[in-house]
Amino acid sequence: MQNIGLCTHFTETDEWAFEYALELARTRHCHLNICHWLESPYQIRRDIVFDDLFDRQETVPLTPQLLTKFDLQLRQYYEPKLGDFTDVGFKLCEGSYQVELLRCFRQHLLDLVVMGYQAPDAAEQAIEQPLELFATNLDHPLIIVGVDGPNTFLLNAKAYQLLDQLALPEGSWQVLEDAQVSYRVL
Repeated sequence: MQNIGLCTHFTETDEWAFEYALELARTRHCHLNICHWLESPYQIRRDIVFDDLFDRQETVPLTPQLLTKFDLQLRQYYEPKLGDFTDVGFKLCEGSYQVELLRCFRQHLLDLVVMGYQAPDAAEQAIEQPLELFATNLDHPLIIVGVDGPNTFLLNAKAYQLLDQLALPEGSWQVLEDAQVSYRVL
């Protein structure tokens, strides 16, 4: 394991995921990639996005200047939290996070992804699988943090294979199973 990805949407569970991913990157001497997917109110038009990473009120066309603004916002948000940890990269991503994550795994850019728990959203389910279902079907290691609090972890089958490298406290994690996913999604 050399590259850990953190996917963020700036939620409370993302904060918990960040703390875990950072600690894991520190102890395993891994590169931490902090990724944020640009948000758009439109399913298909990804060239129209909200004009701020935090205040999602107005939409504007995506421009190079806006990408620069977003990159700066992402860095300013996370750099103070990194302390002396410097083996970090920042990435703004366009399009569906599930498609982009698959692409990153297939290109060997990430070895493990850590995400904060996201409750299923009816609008999102129309275009993407619920997070737990996506993780269950993913053939790459993914950990979901915060389903029942800051120190609770859901591991997909591939992440479970790395359990001895994940430094998770005993009793804090569960392996995602098909029955569990269908229960949570309903």
